[in-house]
Amino acid sequence: MGILSRWFSKGGTSEPARASAARKVNRLAVRRFKAGRPDRISSFPSSLNGHGIQEDVRHALRGLVSHSRHVSQNNDYLKAFYGHVRRNVIGRKGVQIKPQSRFNSGDLDTGANTLIKAAWEDWGKRGNCTVCGKFTWKDVQRIAISSCPRDGNFLLRLYQGPDFGKYGFQVQILDFLSLDIDLIMDLGGGRYVFCGIEFNALDRPIAYHLFKSHPGRAGFRGERVRIPAHEIVHLYNPYDLSTSVVGVPWTHTALRRLGLIGEFEEAAAANARWGASKMGFFTKKTDLDDEGPVASGQAAEDDAEAPEPEIDEIEAGLLETLPEGWDFKAFDPAYPTGEMAPFIKTMLRGGAAGLGVAYTSLANDLEGYSYSGLRAGLGEERDEWTILQDWFAEHFCAPVAGRWLDMALLTGSLDLPFAKRDKFSAIAWTARGWRSVNPKDDATANSLDMQNLLKSPQEICAERGRSLEEVFDDFAEAAELAQGRGIDFWAALQGGAEVMKAAAKTPDSKED
Repeated sequence: MGILSRWFSKGGTSEPARASAARKVNRLAVRRFKAGRPDRISSFPSSLNGHGIQEDVRHALRGLVSHSRHVSQNNDYLKAFYGHVRRNVIGRKGVQIKPQSRFNSGDLDTGANTLIKAAWEDWGKRGNCTVCGKFTWKDVQRIAISSCPRDGNFLLRLYQGPDFGKYGFQVQILDFLSLDIDLIMDLGGGRYVFCGIEFNALDRPIAYHLFKSHPGRAGFRGERVRIPAHEIVHLYNPYDLSTSVVGVPWTHTALRRLGLIGEFEEAAAANARWGASKMGFFTKKTDLDDEGPVASGQAAEDDAEAPEPEIDEIEAGLLETLPEGWDFKAFDPAYPTGEMAPFIKTMLRGGAAGLGVAYTSLANDLEGYSYSGLRAGLGEERDEWTILQDWFAEHFCAPVAGRWLDMALLTGSLDLPFAKRDKFSAIAWTARGWRSVNPKDDATANSLDMQNLLKSPQEICAERGRSLEEVFDDFAEAAELAQGRGIDFWAALQGGAEVMKAAAKTPDSKED
C-alpha cells in the first residue's frame, strides 16, 4: 500500500497532510535513475522521438556533412585533426600487404608471397590502380581516411575487365554526395532503399543509387544510376552507430565547439587589431539654450563655421588643442584579455575528447605537462589509432585486395595458378608503428620479455610497423652486401667499429 493510500485509510484528509505525503512520494521517485527523467537544466528531452538511429542519421546527415565541410575548410584545429588521422592510421608507407600463403605442412610459401607482394606494389603505382591514372594506392588510402572523419563515409567504385590496366582491375574515387542520400523507397518483399542504398530483406546492401553527374556540376538533372553493391566499397565507422547503414562525420560532437572556437578567435583577433590601432572619434558639441528656435538655429550656424580638427597622426610627446566646440572620445577595446587562453584551452579539451585524440596533439600545446603525463596520454591515443588501423585494413584494404587478386590471377599478370586462389588469399596487413618515447628502456624491456617468453619478435616488429619477414630480409641483404666487401657482417654486429676498420684495410678480392 502506498503512502497516500495508508494516510487516507487513517482518515488524514487535510490539505497540508496530502501535500506532505505527495512530497514524500516525489522524493522516492527522484531516487530512481535521474538521467531517465526529463530535465530542463540538463536539456534532457521530455520523451524520445520514436525514431530509430537510422532516421536520426538520415534527417541530420546532409546538414552534418555540409557543416563539417565548411568548418574543415576554415578551422585550423580540424585541419590538424585530419593530419593526425592520416599520419597515425596510414603513415608514410600506407597500410602494407603481408601475404600469408602456406604449404600443407604449415610453412610459409615464401616464393608465392614474394610474387603477390611485388605484383600488389606494382598495381599500386601511379597510373595503374585508379581509372583516372592520377593517384597511387597510398594516395587512395590517404584520401579515404581523410574523407571518413569529414563526411563519415567514403565510396570507392571497382572496375574490372580488359580495359582497366594490365591487371584488369582499377578503382575510382567517388564523392559521398554522389549518393542520393535523400532517396527512400519501399520495393516490396522486404526490399527497401534507405539513404540511396538498396537492401534486401535481411538488411544486406545489394545496390547503390548514385547520381550520373555530381550534384555540384553545371547541368545536373538528378538522374540516377543503380550500381550493384559488389562494385562499391563503402567505408564508414559503425562503432558509434552500430545500427545505422551510413556513417556520420567523426567530428559530429566536436563540430559546434570547434566552429565556435574559430569564430571566437577570429572576433578576438579583429578586436585586438582595433585595440592596437587606438582609434578615436571627434564629436561636435550641440548645446541648446532656452532662447527658442531662433537662438538654436543661430548656434547651429556658428557651429557649422567652426573649424574641424586636423589631427590625423600621432607623434611622441604631441600636445594639441581641439577647436572650440569639439570633443574627443577614445575607442580602446580591452579585449582579448588574459581570460582568453584558459577559455580556449578548456574548449579544446572538450573537442579533443570528442575527436578521440590527446589535447596536446590537437592543440599543439606541451606547456605545463610532465613527461609521464604526456606518455600516458600518448599511449591512450595510440591504442585508438591501432583500432582504426585494424578497421581500415579489414573494411577497405581487404575487399580491394580480394578483387584485385582474382583479376591478377585470371589475367596472368600474377604468375600463380588460379586453382589455388584460396591459398593465395591468405593476406594480413601491416600498419605503421611508432618510435618509442624512451627507446633505451623499451629495448631493455623487450629483450627481457623475449628471454622470459613473454613477447615474440613478431609482436615487437609489429609495434614498429614492420613484419619480422621484412626485418630478416633486411639483415640477409645487409649480410650479402657486407660479404661482397669482405666484411664479416655478424662479427661486425658484435665487434662494431674495430671489425669495420680491419675490413677496410683488406683489399677487395673481387677487383681482380
